[in-house]
Amino acid sequence: MKLKKNLASNFVLINKIIKKIQIISIKENPNKTRIRTKKELEVRKNEFLKICNLLDKLKIKYFLAAGTLLGAVRNKSFIPWDWDVELSVYSHEVENKMDQLISEIKNSGFTINKYSKELSKLKIDFIGKFSKETTSYKIQGWSYNKKKKIYWRNKFVVPENLIKNMKKIKFYNKYHYAPYPPEDYLKYQYGDWKKPIKTSDKSVYLTRNFSGISLMETFIKKIIR
Repeated sequence: MKLKKNLASNFVLINKIIKKIQIISIKENPNKTRIRTKKELEVRKNEFLKICNLLDKLKIKYFLAAGTLLGAVRNKSFIPWDWDVELSVYSHEVENKMDQLISEIKNSGFTINKYSKELSKLKIDFIGKFSKETTSYKIQGWSYNKKKKIYWRNKFVVPENLIKNMKKIKFYNKYHYAPYPPEDYLKYQYGDWKKPIKTSDKSVYLTRNFSGISLMETFIKKIIR
């Protein structure tokens, strides 16, 4: 009986490993990281500012993070091969405004792809003029764990001091909240953030402390490459 249980347990583990290998061995789509045209980036800028103004209108405090902050600090513009624009919010502040926010996004000419109201996964994915392959927008929430002194969402974890301290930075002639100093946050998320890396592979461009990507996944990807 014990042997059967061990065999069943091993089978489940092997199955998980096989599925993980199948997921991470998918080849990167070069179209995802292509250089966007001037027109595409101009539309992205205008739609980004439209979303920021929408959040201001609803009195929702947002801040720049991830690739949007990286572009603002390093490139002084959007990263031309980036495929999405992310705006971060505090989950507990947006929880009761989700329906209103979704409605405002729709009424502003955007198309909602999907959303989650669950606090640990609070997120709205939507698009504007172009398809999600060209530019997708994400408003995503961060939850606070006072005991661990972290902000988190899904597997992503950021020490509280990197998000609690905020100052406004100028980006596209508008002031936006951002972690301060932004360089500390970017180092935590990307490591050598000054070095441009043109890839959509999270295990390559994100630090393990931030992403929660396992050593096994990183190891398998190195073998596959």
